[in-house]
Amino acid sequence: MKMICISCPRGCELDVSKNGDEVVVAGNACPRGKDYGESELINPTRMVTGLVRVAGMRKPLPVKTASPVPKGSIDAVLFAMHQMTVQLPVKTGDVIIESVAGTGVNVVATANM
Repeated sequence: MKMICISCPRGCELDVSKNGDEVVVAGNACPRGKDYGESELINPTRMVTGLVRVAGMRKPLPVKTASPVPKGSIDAVLFAMHQMTVQLPVKTGDVIIESVAGTGVNVVATANM
């Protein structure tokens, strides 16, 4: 599998494959590229950003996951965000949803309102 490493600005083109139980990464210029390639093959994760409703307001609150979630959980995370309505006041970093979609990752506010 070919992919571009996003761990640093260099953007190495990685060639990642599996040889039995071993993950083989080639093309990386630093150790972070090897780690990135392995994690993308075994358990890809992503940060998720979105908006949640604010009670009594038309303007939504921007939110994000506090850390990356498994790629297969993204739809469930977005659905949970869509279902949420918050009460003001909210500060940047406040936990809006704990352990969203059973991932163990919190959704946090990214703005003060």
